[in-house]
Amino acid sequence: ILNWHLLRGFGQSVPAAITMSTPFVGYMILYHSQIEGYLGGLGGLLEQQSEPGRCLPWIDFSERLNLVYLGLLLLGIGTILYKIFAPGIVKGARDINDYVVETIDNVSARNLRSMCATIHSRRSSVALTLLQRAPWLDRKTSLKTASDALKKDNDNQIKIDVLRSFYSIQDRHTARAALYWVLAFYSFGFFLLAIPGLAFTGRVLCVVSYDLGVFAQ
Repeated sequence: ILNWHLLRGFGQSVPAAITMSTPFVGYMILYHSQIEGYLGGLGGLLEQQSEPGRCLPWIDFSERLNLVYLGLLLLGIGTILYKIFAPGIVKGARDINDYVVETIDNVSARNLRSMCATIHSRRSSVALTLLQRAPWLDRKTSLKTASDALKKDNDNQIKIDVLRSFYSIQDRHTARAALYWVLAFYSFGFFLLAIPGLAFTGRVLCVVSYDLGVFAQ
């Protein structure tokens, strides 16, 4: 279940990035009293609540800053580990289908036999199935025989199956310990980044609830 492709797509979408930054942008633009004069009175809305003093900050500014710094630091460390240990084919292709499309026209019999050997080292049952369908994938067969046999693969099915199996092997079996470390750094980093935003959002909801209660009267 856990693989490098999962980490590649984690948090990379544009909508996710925008929504994740909403609490911070809202704090800086709408609720920070120091910039009120630059925005025509938009800043400092939390200080204008109808029940002043009720919804005080839950986390001090210095603590929020420390949490943000530590969160970004952990994300940075995780990204460095990802760049070092993630397989090149996973980093270079969006997904397994993209890898097959980009590679299939340029792969040779030599490449396919090398891939099959890698597959055999991790998933021998998969490699044996491929060898039963295409015995020329065995390195004991001469390269010329393998090249001639590959030319007869008109539907590219052998190529596709080898490429997909090789991608899966690289994705799921490369540097598993590093994979778990990257996942831990990402998870804890995003958790720390979420704390200041959640605390601020809770304070905003507190103020809004008091204001709506007074308005209802």
